[in-house]
Amino acid sequence: MKLQLNVIRGRGISSRAKSLRRILFACLLLVFMLLMMWFGYAYRDNYYEIKDNEVSLALISEKISSLNEEAFRIVEYKREWDFLHRRVSLSRALRGSQIWWTPKLQGLSELMPENIWMESLSLKRSPPPPKPAPSSEVEASPTEVRSSMTLLLQGFALPGDDRGLRSIENFAQQLKGHPAFGELIREINLTTARRIEKEEVSVMSFRLSLGLVAEKRL
Repeated sequence: MKLQLNVIRGRGISSRAKSLRRILFACLLLVFMLLMMWFGYAYRDNYYEIKDNEVSLALISEKISSLNEEAFRIVEYKREWDFLHRRVSLSRALRGSQIWWTPKLQGLSELMPENIWMESLSLKRSPPPPKPAPSSEVEASPTEVRSSMTLLLQGFALPGDDRGLRSIENFAQQLKGHPAFGELIREINLTTARRIEKEEVSVMSFRLSLGLVAEKRL
């Protein structure tokens, strides 16, 4: 009788253990499923967040590239502006440094005969003479105390004989009588005229000295 009771008690304990194991397994399975669901939601949220960040990064990169192009364009504009500004400044400086009769020399080629070639053109400035003493009875005129300028023209004429010399003299007379140059030239002298051989051709080399009037007299 005692043996039968022990057997029944052992069967009851084993059935309870099995029930507990089933309950524990079910709980673990439930926890695992909940964890998997949580990981799924977290992955989905992170996935969309990553996609949004990628889109934002692409937009930012596009804006940066456009800004870089604008920056390069601005740098090019600035470089071009500086170049043009230097050109304008140089042109103004050159124009400001031109002496007052320089633009009128543009018509010099129109007066030059076909058989005369110009080799050089230079300007020579002479310092003004010293002012007279205060006790002097004769006062110096403004032109006497002003520095004088001499324009030197050097070239050659064909042929190297009297015809070339006459061409040079006629050219000097045309300069003196021209409306644009007559008011500039105080006097004109043919300082040099000689026959030379230039590349096996006989030519008449010459040098004209043009005394120029002062600017205030125009």
